[in-house]
Amino acid sequence: MPSNLPTPFSFKDMMADISGRQPSPAVDFDPPTLTSLQMPLANATVGVLVSCGVHTAEDAAFASTNDLTYRLVSRDIELDELVLGHQAAIRKYALQDLNCAYPRDRLLELEAEGLFAKLAPHAVSLVGAISDQERLMQETAPQIYEEFRKQGVDLVLLLPFCPACHTTVPLIARALEKRGLPTVMTSCLWERVHEYKAPRTAFLDFPMGCPAGRPGAPEQQRRVITAALSVAVDIRDAWGVQELPIEWGTSGAGADDWRSEVRQIYIDDAEGLARRADSLTESRTTLAGQETAFAIRCAC
Repeated sequence: MPSNLPTPFSFKDMMADISGRQPSPAVDFDPPTLTSLQMPLANATVGVLVSCGVHTAEDAAFASTNDLTYRLVSRDIELDELVLGHQAAIRKYALQDLNCAYPRDRLLELEAEGLFAKLAPHAVSLVGAISDQERLMQETAPQIYEEFRKQGVDLVLLLPFCPACHTTVPLIARALEKRGLPTVMTSCLWERVHEYKAPRTAFLDFPMGCPAGRPGAPEQQRRVITAALSVAVDIRDAWGVQELPIEWGTSGAGADDWRSEVRQIYIDDAEGLARRADSLTESRTTLAGQETAFAIRCAC
């Protein structure tokens, strides 16, 4: 990390401290082969994948865990007409400002300014709390690729939401890249960055639930998205991570208060967290030690 930023927040250490249990064995995927963006960013059509589960009121609601379906969300729908489908406790930030998880407004602004040529007509939205990773990769990921291909997407920006999303979304990124579609992902979970190795990652030392910036901070959100998209240009030939030197708040005392806030969120949500964990455990198989075989089998 840049010397002026604190050590990245460790979700594993926090959860081990709260629960008294040791973390599960770390996953260690091999770096993926990258597909380079074949044009200047200014000429590219950008697609968006979010795992916060936004959808319209007319859409079927998502299940809280292991829902392998997705929704297509029109770029023309105003954010106040959308439902936040993800039920994780860290949804509190997106409830304040959905742009921190699905930055539609910021993307339309940056499109108008010419940062990229076009925002794709529809974002792909799912709830990323998925432990059935075999089916995710063999069934859902190829369908998502087809959705982006039909929209003429040149580059996909992926925005993971909760801790479980930070395993699901990197796998989807790897699958898209394997099929020839360049990707860039923001991440707020340091351990997962180096375990699952999404092809290109812009790391943001922010609370989970805020992969596009702090709620109510449009200029910061613009900086995050602009910096993340630049990673797609800067990292071309080999897997890499770029730590974004963007702070949550102003420098000085209090700038790191979000860490204590996140800890309290998970303490207060202990019952809901245990319920979701039990639901995910029903279909979970560990990938630790099986990463290479999984990547071959699931084309990621």
